[in-house]
Amino acid sequence: MKEFLKIGETTYILLGTAHVFEKSVIEVREAIREEKPDIVALELDPIRLDALLHADDRKPTLREMKEFGFRNALLLLFMSYLQKKVSSETGIMAGREMVEAAIEARSLGIPIALIDRDLSVTIQKLMDKVGVKEKLMILKDVIIPAEEYSIDYAYENPKELIDQIKDRYPFIYQILVDERDRFMAENLKRIQKEKVLVIVGAGHVSGIKKYLGDLDV
Repeated sequence: MKEFLKIGETTYILLGTAHVFEKSVIEVREAIREEKPDIVALELDPIRLDALLHADDRKPTLREMKEFGFRNALLLLFMSYLQKKVSSETGIMAGREMVEAAIEARSLGIPIALIDRDLSVTIQKLMDKVGVKEKLMILKDVIIPAEEYSIDYAYENPKELIDQIKDRYPFIYQILVDERDRFMAENLKRIQKEKVLVIVGAGHVSGIKKYLGDLDV
């Protein structure tokens, strides 16, 4: 579902996607063709784009090992494992809609903007700021999930799921959701184009809209 927001001379078209939902792959292609934006902004940074493009053989490089440290390199491996697990259960690659959006835009001669925060910054913040209590809660929830949701439910009710994360894991919510919402909104404000198609996870749409409005004051 697309949401529209006009600020000054710029119209932002925000398309919320589900990263593991086949429907999202189709939606991003159609949105790019129908809207013919001046630029397509993606919830990606260069590291994540590279990881998605090479998902089958993704392993931390020596440079990443040095930059992130051993614990963070292990976290990268774990994230890769989760991506493959989700992909095997849903039949598509996690984040595939972002890759397809980049390919579709480039095929039509439309520039893309990678507006998300650098993955290494997010990982470092998680390692430094998330306390033992939240880490133990995550471990418990992974082993004994309290409640399971279908992909369809998550796609249709992103705010409910985001609110649950906010209540249960406040620091993780702050780092993974709120800080990135503001970061992406700030990057969007720097794009001097009339029509900007913004493709992000459904859970980021409301926060980005809020921060875009705040930054316009």
